[in-house]
Amino acid sequence: MARYQILYWEHIPLGVKATDINGTVRENLPPRFQKAVENASSKAGHKSAAQYTSMFKWGDEFEREGTAAEVASAVAKELDDTWDEEAALKESS
Repeated sequence: MARYQILYWEHIPLGVKATDINGTVRENLPPRFQKAVENASSKAGHKSAAQYTSMFKWGDEFEREGTAAEVASAVAKELDDTWDEEAALKESS
């Protein structure tokens, strides 16, 4: 059993952190997610590093069967497979 959280920039996921009795594993999402963050930040007019970094937040913590590595990898894959970039960009408007 592992606990996991998703790291968001505003509403755009960027990574997954999973923890089990052996430690914590982090999995970054593919580059298209970072590109979406950059586009949303630019569109929102964030000019300072403080404005940009203030938008990062961890989502709720959940539990899932598997090791931390398995859970982090599976959740990252699910986010990549199901994320709707167009809908996310509309949320930034």
